[in-house]
Amino acid sequence: MRWFFGIVFSLILLSACAKKEIPPGPVSPAPVSPAEENVRPPAGASLKGPPGVKPPPGFEEETLEAAAREAEKLSPEERWRLYGRSTPPLKAIFFDFDDYRVRPDMLPRLREDARFLLRHPEYRVELQGNCDERGDREYNLALGEKRALEVKRYLENLGVSPERLSTVSFGEERPLAPGHNEAAWALNRRVDLVILRPLKRSEESY
Repeated sequence: MRWFFGIVFSLILLSACAKKEIPPGPVSPAPVSPAEENVRPPAGASLKGPPGVKPPPGFEEETLEAAAREAEKLSPEERWRLYGRSTPPLKAIFFDFDDYRVRPDMLPRLREDARFLLRHPEYRVELQGNCDERGDREYNLALGEKRALEVKRYLENLGVSPERLSTVSFGEERPLAPGHNEAAWALNRRVDLVILRPLKRSEESY
């Protein structure tokens, strides 16, 4: 019988121990990975651009006929500096010597051109790359094509459908300004935006 009482006593002790609860200790917060830090801006922070940067100026919509009449009022040199051989109100994009990157001062023009094209999805545009007379013919044809493609890329990034944009390079073959000096060369390094024809309704891309 002693072994029976020993077993019962052991079971009572085990039952009493099982009922004891371990008091909860302090819980350490989970570590935060660097990628999770600063996910949200501080309270009151502005989501606008840096101070002092103004939005691009508003674009006054014009018909092609009205824009052409306004362009005719300018002197030839003023018209060249603004439009080149582009179809007004589309403005020409000028480049530095031996460079196809869009200059920072040309970005507002590109935004204006894009806004006009987005408001008039019926127009198809040819981007015509041009160079000054320095360099050989093959090199200038390639450089003019790079300039046209760079303008095309910017316009696409601004929302203009690529189906509406085509490119061609004239190299040095079609100088706009006469002369053999920097003033003339600067006017001849450009991409013209020329409206070819209205798109058919089935071709329009919004």
